[in-house]
Amino acid sequence: MRQIPVIGLLFMIVVLLHSCTEHFEERNTSLTGLDELTPLDVRAFFPTAVYGGMSLAYQTGQNLAAGMYCQYYSCTQVAFSSHRYVMNQQWWANTWNGLYVNVISPLTVIIDETEDKPTMNAIARIWKAFMYHRYTDYFGPIPYSKVGNYSIGEGVPFDNQKDIYYNLFSELEEAATLLKDNIEVPSFTNGSDYIFNGDNRKWLKFANSLRLRLALRISFVEPIKARQEALGALAGGVMENAGDDAFMAAGVTHRNYLNYISAWNEFRMSANFESLFKGYKDPRMPLYFSPAVEDEEYRGGRAGLIPGEQIMTYNSYNWLSDLGPRFDPNDMFENPFLAMYAAETYFLRAEGALNGWDMGGTPKELYEKGIETSMQSWGITEQSVIDEYINGTSLPVTPAPESGWNTPPLTDIPVKFSESEEEQREQIGTQKWIALFPSDMEAWAEMRRTGYPRMYPLIHSDNPDMPRNQMIRRIVFPDLAKHTNGPAVEEAIQLLDSGEDKVSTRLWWDVKE
Repeated sequence: MRQIPVIGLLFMIVVLLHSCTEHFEERNTSLTGLDELTPLDVRAFFPTAVYGGMSLAYQTGQNLAAGMYCQYYSCTQVAFSSHRYVMNQQWWANTWNGLYVNVISPLTVIIDETEDKPTMNAIARIWKAFMYHRYTDYFGPIPYSKVGNYSIGEGVPFDNQKDIYYNLFSELEEAATLLKDNIEVPSFTNGSDYIFNGDNRKWLKFANSLRLRLALRISFVEPIKARQEALGALAGGVMENAGDDAFMAAGVTHRNYLNYISAWNEFRMSANFESLFKGYKDPRMPLYFSPAVEDEEYRGGRAGLIPGEQIMTYNSYNWLSDLGPRFDPNDMFENPFLAMYAAETYFLRAEGALNGWDMGGTPKELYEKGIETSMQSWGITEQSVIDEYINGTSLPVTPAPESGWNTPPLTDIPVKFSESEEEQREQIGTQKWIALFPSDMEAWAEMRRTGYPRMYPLIHSDNPDMPRNQMIRRIVFPDLAKHTNGPAVEEAIQLLDSGEDKVSTRLWWDVKE
């Protein structure tokens, strides 16, 4: 087995961002380098990749980015402007670096060192696919196939998003097959698997569920490929109930970052949630959010306020709903951190069934099962309560009329499944958005792809490339990448549909008007 230098392992940022030299191992081998890695050594890298991925620049790279773009939250911190579509380059640099250093680097080691350990190899590849898809859905083209494979004087090229997706499908299919064929072989044990604690069967379902997610993501741009991947995913077995939910366990060395930042009064419930929750009489409202401190009312705020507006009475944080009791900052080391809900698979299957694919049920059956499974994931198990919600005909309401904004109800569709196909698509998209919470990166991606749920226009946009009444489509490439890998970034820009590095540029799969 080859020699593994500690310096070389720890930070692929050198590989990725600085076009290092040849003979890297010779020149950077530490006296403390390891001659070989034992299975225990290899397992030790996986917690880093999992926790690094889940916590990756969480406040600035997720909560104040996708969390605002998908309108789960309204921003109450006057110092921030990301909710008005302003690009903060330091935030994106941290997000970009964190992916390759904290996640891809340890995963690469695991994959390279586990050719004779099939279950560990498969799970590392599954987690790698999970992380990469979230970041190509942020930026579009990113370094992928050539990461760690470079020559002196060359930058690291970017892959176009279509090629990345096609490779992710292959990785997930191969990893799932490898895992299925070796299902009884131990994988990440002794506390090294923060997601499923070494349960290979749950990892297999997670892999197929992720494949199903990606299949629907490309369903408008490549419907034939999408159907093929969706059918393959379903045949392999996807997540089916709340017991299959994928959470990262919290613990003394790894906290839930949403709990952690909830004490900072930087964000509150959105007007979107208020309109839907109150109109639908959704029993999840007091679980997701808490009443406002000032008057014990559930109230959501509008997106895109300027500082003077953010401190106005009904727009300030004490008059808006904070996160619910599950996200108490005192429980940051106890509350598990969401990776993926089983409920999502039913909404994906419902949409697939609307496309004419055999998804194991009718669109209505799968839609209703998605709602039921989401309720169960939040501890709502009384069937009469679930059935009442599923069959509800009430409509969304006008949120926070006292705030002074012209904010009509978000939409005019009920929960009860419609007879109209387009309304059915909106219902599936809207209920999936509710059920995905707090998975903001996925919610934003699906809003861009489907156009659902509807969104309120920003009160103000401070980005000249993005009007306030339109949704931001991507995050621009970090200046850091341009400084350190400039020629490759310039080539990557030409891979974008418009050839322009703007927030208004649509990604490859984002084609629905």
